[in-house]
Formats: sequence, structure tokens, C-alpha cells
Amino acid sequence: MKRDIRSTAPSLPVALKKLLCASAIGALGAFAPAHAGVITFEDVQNIVSDQLNAGDTAYNTGDAFMSDNYRLEVSNSATAEPDEWGGVGALIDSENVFACLITSCPVGADGNYYAGLNDGRLSIFNTTGTQTFRFEGLDFGFVGPIGGLPNFSYGRLILSGTIAAGGSIVAGADFSGQNTAGRFVFDRFDVDAAFRSAVLSSLTISACLFDGNGDCISERAFTQNQAQFGIDNVRLADVPEPGSIALLLLGMAGLTATSRRRAK
Repeated sequence: MKRDIRSTAPSLPVALKKLLCASAIGALGAFAPAHAGVITFEDVQNIVSDQLNAGDTAYNTGDAFMSDNYRLEVSNSATAEPDEWGGVGALIDSENVFACLITSCPVGADGNYYAGLNDGRLSIFNTTGTQTFRFEGLDFGFVGPIGGLPNFSYGRLILSGTIAAGGSIVAGADFSGQNTAGRFVFDRFDVDAAFRSAVLSSLTISACLFDGNGDCISERAFTQNQAQFGIDNVRLADVPEPGSIALLLLGMAGLTATSRRRAK
């Protein structure tokens, strides 16, 4: 007796549809949350140089370190003189009561956080894949140059993104004030939809101090080495490879074409 193979073997349109569906699902994996990342500053690896050792937690102009696939570069203020050099950053252990004996470090971080000191900046780069990324937000606080300051916002955090296709995008958020114990606190900052959707090749984080009108002071001589910040839980998302996007579009187009043929 002959066996009816039609009951066990899918027709060509069905098989093609399954194949295309699998391709589309595989491409969709490029957009999965697994590609998102958070820089917590718990497990960083210093890029060792003549001025930076593997175990150092204080950073000078030109130092850099890695967190997963991201390279973080420390630099001086944009308005600093070319020959200026010095300490502009540090990893702070929030549980170490001796970490901030002079400065007024913010409270509310969990474990380590990064402090941009003396008008320093921190720039972030993705070292893998498309070498681009999206930025979603972070936790931030004011690092006061001294303790015992009155309670109000002294300035703001500045986020400057370089868009991979050209141009730039900027956002900022005012620092929170103090808690009942007179300590500056960390706050959460989520950027708006326009910033979240921007594909960046780099992101630079810095701070400014306010004048009496709540505007950033542009003259560095009046605020030198006092625009300081703490950041933690920097939330990033990788950008999928172009090939993955093309595969997704091909799969979806194939599914649409197959569906139309079967409907005739």
C-alpha cells in the first residue's frame, strides 16, 4: 500500500514560510534586551599605561578603563589649557566612609560609582559590533567641592552625544539638593525619546555650575575645579548589525509575499 506523503511533508509554501519566519525571529534577536547593558563601575579594567596601573582608582587626564565592551576615557574640561594635567576622576566606594573626607560626595549609590572631579569629563565608546550605541539614562549626583554647603542645586549634569550619522545631541538635568542629614543625593535621570533613539558613536558626561540666574557659568576662571559629578548605573543599548536588520526585513517581506500568494 502506498503511503500518502502529503500528510507528513509540508508543501513548499508552508516550508518556505517556516524558514522565513525562523529568519525573521533570528533577526529580531538583534533587538532583544540581552543587548542592553548597564555600567555599574563594579568590575572595571584599567587600560594600563605609563601613568595608570591596573589597580588604580584615581584617574588623570588621558586615562581610560573598560567596562564590558565599553571604553571610558577621562579628560580635562573643554575649556582647560592644552598643557593642563591632573586628577579629574575617581572610582568611589560608597561604603567607604573615608573616601570623601574633603569633598561632599552624594549618597544613595549602591557599591562603586564614578566621580568626575575638578571639571573633568568622561567619554563612553562602544568597542564592538557597529561601535555605536543608544543611551537611556543614569543615576547622578553633585560632588560638592567642600562640605557644609547650603541646600540647593548648584549646577547640572551635561550629556553630549555624538550622532554616528553626523551632528550631536545634548541633554542635561539639575543636580538634586540635600537630604535631612545635609548630604547631596543621587537621583535618576532618563533622557527623552529623541535622545534614546539617537544612534551615538560617543557620549561625553560633564557638569556645570549655575550663576545667580540658574544658567551655566561659561567663564571657567569663576568655577575652576568645582564643577563635579557622581554617576552610576549608566544605561546603554547596543545597535544591531546592519546584516541583522537586512535579514529581518527580508524575512518579513518573504512572509508577506507568501501570505499574498496563498490568499489568491
